[in-house]
Amino acid sequence: MARNIPPLNPLLAFEAAARHGSFSRAAAELSVTPAAISRQVKMLENYFGTEFFDREPGGVQLTPEAREYVSKLSRAFRQIATATDDFRANHASSILTISGYTTFLVKWLVPKLPGFQRQYPHVKVRLVTSSAVGAARTDADVAILYGEKDWPGLQSMLLFSDELVPVCSPGLLAGDRSPPTAAGKKGRGQPAGTAAQVAGLPLLQLEARRHDWLDWFKLAGEAPPKGGFQSFEDLGVVLESARSGLGVALVQRAYVEENLAHGDLVIAAPLTLRRDRGYYALAGEGSAAKAKVKAFFDWVSAYQALPPAGPSATPAVN
Repeated sequence: MARNIPPLNPLLAFEAAARHGSFSRAAAELSVTPAAISRQVKMLENYFGTEFFDREPGGVQLTPEAREYVSKLSRAFRQIATATDDFRANHASSILTISGYTTFLVKWLVPKLPGFQRQYPHVKVRLVTSSAVGAARTDADVAILYGEKDWPGLQSMLLFSDELVPVCSPGLLAGDRSPPTAAGKKGRGQPAGTAAQVAGLPLLQLEARRHDWLDWFKLAGEAPPKGGFQSFEDLGVVLESARSGLGVALVQRAYVEENLAHGDLVIAAPLTLRRDRGYYALAGEGSAAKAKVKAFFDWVSAYQALPPAGPSATPAVN
């Protein structure tokens, strides 16, 4: 049996006009003209054969007969909105938006994502690259941020802590600054040098992480080079410069495991800088309860690194 429901557009226009007490404000909410609101309300009044508003020079007022009806309409529309939000959050074709630093996404997350998609084929992942300032986007379900362990009001999971290693092209320690060739990885398996040797080489750094090298040399008991460091705004450029033989970069081991295995980067000195800061997956209260976010946190927990251990230095303040 067909339900006895009036036309929906007139219902929407009437409910908005009644809630605002104004055709103009209702028109602004629904992105139409006040004249269109007036026509829709008149259509509904014709449908019922009664007037819902007393039109006055200063505005419109609901008739007593219409007050109870619009109250029930408003409640019904709120229920529809809630049901829609729930459906979007939990439907099988939901999209999971993850915001994070470019290098983290490319070097750490993307290589692992096929495993997530195999386990949760109904969740489509959308990656949004962002700077340190913009990583905590309000429209992202999960944000990846670098920092310490306290994230008030957020669900947090440490993915890995600082474990910074100095890396360079295989030939750099021997004085050859050309990148490794495709035919063979020069110097693959070559022994690492010393902190003093590293201090004599060109050193590459990320502008946002200028304290990393200073902490590393302090840990090594070696004075930083007087010549300073070559700075870059993008970590991807730092890594490619190191791979191309332009200098030594101090980077997260998690970002260069594949390069080390392939031999196009080598450890320049056997000293790792470990700190209590690290990369966290974060979700706000509104996102943490969503099924797709719970699925991501359950999956990514398998990749959680152990807490830092071994030689360490005081966390730098950037």
